Amino acid sequence: MSRPKLIFVTRSRYWRPGNGEAARTAALIDALAEVCDLTVFFPEQPDAATRPFVERSRHRYRLAVGDTARPERAALVSGLRGMCRQIAPDCVLLSRLQLDFLRLGVPDGIRLVMDTHDLVSDNAASRASVGVAVEEALDFERELGFLQHYDRVLLIQPDDHARVAAVLGERALCVPHPVVLPAQPVRPDSRVVGYAASQWVANRHGLQWFIDDVWPALSAERAELQVAGHIAALLPQPLPEGIHARGFVPDIEALWSGVDVAINPVRWGSGLKIKTVEALAAGLPLVSTREGARGLEDGAGEAFLLADEAAAFADACRTLLDDLPLRRRYARAAHVYARDRFSHAACYGGLIAWLRG
Repeated sequence: MSRPKLIFVTRSRYWRPGNGEAARTAALIDALAEVCDLTVFFPEQPDAATRPFVERSRHRYRLAVGDTARPERAALVSGLRGMCRQIAPDCVLLSRLQLDFLRLGVPDGIRLVMDTHDLVSDNAASRASVGVAVEEALDFERELGFLQHYDRVLLIQPDDHARVAAVLGERALCVPHPVVLPAQPVRPDSRVVGYAASQWVANRHGLQWFIDDVWPALSAERAELQVAGHIAALLPQPLPEGIHARGFVPDIEALWSGVDVAINPVRWGSGLKIKTVEALAAGLPLVSTREGARGLEDGAGEAFLLADEAAAFADACRTLLDDLPLRRRYARAAHVYARDRFSHAACYGGLIAWLRG
């Protein structure tokens, strides 16, 4: 079977792990490089880590980069148009709606794909609901107006997909983020609560809420909180009693090792929370806010616990720490749920079939 030629355009520094967008982008590039003749166009200046990362990739692809830190839009459109003339791709995939202007550089007859990551309008509405400044004031109807121009639109979770598919039909594809991990052991005599995140502002707000409003009810229960990821550098100093900073852990299996109950206390946002998926895939009992489990609501009460109020969040954590049989049940259910939802085939099967077709 012939390999389709594809140009993937992204502004994510996906070779530098530690945030959900980088993880999503790197995984998608790896999947595309396996089945396509892939060119990744990163229109800004790379850094020292870029080339070594590409050279270590499981599947070979070409990386084209820009030569300025802030390229002008007109230059990017012209550059993509020239790249299309040179490569004659079957498809061009733009990563995030902020790159929509680049479709002007794609000649007629080349299929266009938009990977949304999340819906910009959802993020704006969620920010406004909690009084956070809105960077891109876009409502759902206007966002759909942009998405109408694409042959396929990739949505990262089922709720986003259902809403867009109601208008775009089969042009909307649900393409989640694949994570397959071995299950962490259930440790009867351990009481470690684990959180991992980037320094994204919504993560900072969520962790601050947890430390201020939830942790006081748990710190007296012999619990320990381990904070991993780049967000650990922002913890208050001196560290509150029982809280430990692990920092950035590059190996995803090691990241969740030593955790007994995972949490995601994020209070606002959009899309799919990658760290929620990772915790479930690691077979960890999880307590999340509704925002932290957006798009995964069907697993609430079966594969993980939901709580939005501080007292309920603390009670859910305490219950899982105290009740070992219940912790085991949620650990097993989390692993099965993630295995069924976030395998490579479940996430990418539809997209790859369309590309090959």
